[in-house]
Amino acid sequence: MALHFSSISSMLAAERAVARPQVARQPSTQSSLAQRELAQTVAAAATASSTKTTSTSTSGSTATAAAAASTSSSASSATAATTTPAPVSPAGPPTTDSVFGANPWLADPTCSGPSGSFAYNPIYFATAQTAATVASMVGGKVVAVDAVGGPASNPWQQDQPNEMVQLPNGCLINAGLVATFYTHGYPQSMVDQMVANEVTDVSKGI
Repeated sequence: MALHFSSISSMLAAERAVARPQVARQPSTQSSLAQRELAQTVAAAATASSTKTTSTSTSGSTATAAAAASTSSSASSATAATTTPAPVSPAGPPTTDSVFGANPWLADPTCSGPSGSFAYNPIYFATAQTAATVASMVGGKVVAVDAVGGPASNPWQQDQPNEMVQLPNGCLINAGLVATFYTHGYPQSMVDQMVANEVTDVSKGI
């Protein structure tokens, strides 16, 4: 059988023409797929980055809010600690120093007589300041009286008078003796009662 080269050449040419478009489409299809995959990868990366940024921002905001709340709480606690008043200690009992000063009585009261002089007990000889304080307590006035030396005919006479307090009813109480009520450490309520009893007893002549 005789071969015709012109026929074979025509057939090969036709096959190449048919195959060429297919070969030509393959790179286009592969390029399109690659581009889509790249676009998806880029989109996924962008989404992940956005999510991370949002999460970081949220965490930062939460941390900032927590720090602010902690600072506010600390400031409130400090303010509360600063403004809380300290407990007040109950007042102690009154003393002669706190009521009448450092020297409620005369330091060395004496009397003089035929054989010389001798000392009186100072508790009967209040200072003028002590007597004025007692007078304000009982509503009386201060008077100076020789209350312990006896009558004028007595050869022993006081060298200093007694500072007494005259009550509205005319009776006298010894301010020096009232001052001794503050030497026992009694509470103020008990001292007040003792002063009231003294006024009552003197008024009754007891």
